[in-house]
Amino acid sequence: MLYRLSLVSALFFGLTIEAQNHIDALRYSQESLWGSARYVAMGGAFGALGANGNTSSSNPAGIATFTTGQFSGSLNLNELTTNGFDSESSFSSDFSFAKKSSASIPNLNYISANILDPEMAGDWDRINFGIGYNKLEDYNKSIYLEGTGSDNSLSNHILSESQGDTFDDLNTLGQLAYYTYLIDTTGNELSYYSPLESIIGRTQTYKSSTSGKKNEFYLSLGTAYQNKLFIGATLGFPSIDYREKTTISEENFISSINTLMLLKDFEYTTNLNVEGSGINLKLGLIYKINDAIRYGFALHTPTYYEIHEEYSSSMNTNFNDSTHSAESYLGLFDYELSSPLKIINSISFVLKKRAIISLEHEYLDYSMANMSSSFYSFENENTTIENVYASASNIKIGTELRVHPQLSLRAGYAYYESPLTDRRIDMSKEYLTCGMGIKVNQYFFDLAMVKSQSQNYLNIYPNSESATLNNQNSQFLISGGFKF
Repeated sequence: MLYRLSLVSALFFGLTIEAQNHIDALRYSQESLWGSARYVAMGGAFGALGANGNTSSSNPAGIATFTTGQFSGSLNLNELTTNGFDSESSFSSDFSFAKKSSASIPNLNYISANILDPEMAGDWDRINFGIGYNKLEDYNKSIYLEGTGSDNSLSNHILSESQGDTFDDLNTLGQLAYYTYLIDTTGNELSYYSPLESIIGRTQTYKSSTSGKKNEFYLSLGTAYQNKLFIGATLGFPSIDYREKTTISEENFISSINTLMLLKDFEYTTNLNVEGSGINLKLGLIYKINDAIRYGFALHTPTYYEIHEEYSSSMNTNFNDSTHSAESYLGLFDYELSSPLKIINSISFVLKKRAIISLEHEYLDYSMANMSSSFYSFENENTTIENVYASASNIKIGTELRVHPQLSLRAGYAYYESPLTDRRIDMSKEYLTCGMGIKVNQYFFDLAMVKSQSQNYLNIYPNSESATLNNQNSQFLISGGFKF
């Protein structure tokens, strides 16, 4: 347990926005189960099926299976519940939870199917074109943790980190603490003290609110050979929009000696705004082995991002006879990120055109992510990426049963493996999905419900007690479209 917590402390602590690091690389490399209602209801196991608008972001060969044009879109309602717990953590009260709801349009897709004259085109009988966007990840999340009686303190961390440094050598957090008298020199410019040095208990609160998304605008092209082999390519232009605000506060101090507490409380707040744009290429094929069995394969190149960050922080202290505030300068930084490549293998069984069973395996290696900049080498960060992240497999299973020519029922399951080298730290994700679809002439309507759960680990500052975050997510999707 101690080993696990020490590794978690090294990986996932809250005060990370003063520098770009491996956590950013993982955040922008990971993706969740998003798509149209039919795609999601079948657990995303669509790589060998095609004929779905948002397959352009998974297996672009799917666009080649269309024989008619199509326009489709979706609406998503999402609610994320986060509970904080750990048997060895001070963050174990009933108040350690948060909810955040959001609505979005996860995809809009337009497919142009162009069937060619066999006498002129031969065995290659179509050229299909697609354009649209798909949502790849959602960053809307809130966390609230509260604990009492902890021996750990952010002020103690700042005090320890500041010893031996002149004011000019202090990091941003140390300088904010100095300006607000959370720490002060003892007469020696290399030695500091804090009004909270004798504190043995306190109430600590951590609040975090993140928002944003990762979307991908795409252009796809596909063709088919004898209606048996389908190939396609997608040029993707993903964009990142990420906003984060965190606040750590401490109050209700208990001293080890009976002295009047001069400091009532203090609060430290950080803000991070991130914008990024990238480009990637996806190649895929679908092969009909026979009327009942289809095989799909796709290769996603690494996505090359250019990322711009703006970050700032502030601190407020409230003494009995005074209050003090300080703000950092607005920090700006640009860097490049290369996310891991992805390999997808799929197989589907179509049973008498009444039922579908589909399986899919995704492979990606998070240790292949790489950060670079003209102003900074990122040598230590890239070494950390190689050491703490590993290859991962995502397994997807989907089924569909046509109970009526106009009504289909669907269900699915997806498991996203933990990206960490140490498998004792479980950061995997699981999805349970179900849904239904209705076809009326050229129109179609699909519904899907998704339940997912995952765990994250958080240290709000280095060497603080670890909190385990249990995330439970509920989604409701509705999709509609028409063929032409």
